[in-house]
Amino acid sequence: MTIKKTIKKEKTTLPTVFTKLILRDVKVVFVNLIDEGFGTSITIDSTEKTVKEKISDWVAENMIGKDTPGVAIFKEYTPEEGNTVFQYSFKINKYTKYKGLEGLTEENIGFGSVIDLVVNAFPYDNKFGQGVSQSLSAVLIKTEGTTSADKDMAELISDVEF
Repeated sequence: MTIKKTIKKEKTTLPTVFTKLILRDVKVVFVNLIDEGFGTSITIDSTEKTVKEKISDWVAENMIGKDTPGVAIFKEYTPEEGNTVFQYSFKINKYTKYKGLEGLTEENIGFGSVIDLVVNAFPYDNKFGQGVSQSLSAVLIKTEGTTSADKDMAELISDVEF
């Protein structure tokens, strides 16, 4: 005998006006500019209390999210050495605009980059369901990120005598 349990999900009341989120001088921890099956996004370090609060308040105000609308879902990372880092990801779309200071481009975004960003909330209603999602509108690249390859190159250069 099979017992089927149906969980009724309450209908979420969507806001009538959606607000945008502006964050300044946040650090990038991960970026995926090319969709390889997982979508595109920029993940920032949201450990700082004011950044985490701004994101949480904005998500709650706009009822963003599929499974838990209005609750910001932060990823938690604890390195072998050091303190726990909280991370939050923002989706990128084909209309996201990038501008870099001193000639920087979106190709310069990487681990440790410092950026300003604007994110918009928007309603969706499609075959997967309905609700509110978010997407990056604009990204200002203030400093270039560094990779392990950059560190390796610096090491090689430091060994060369001129």
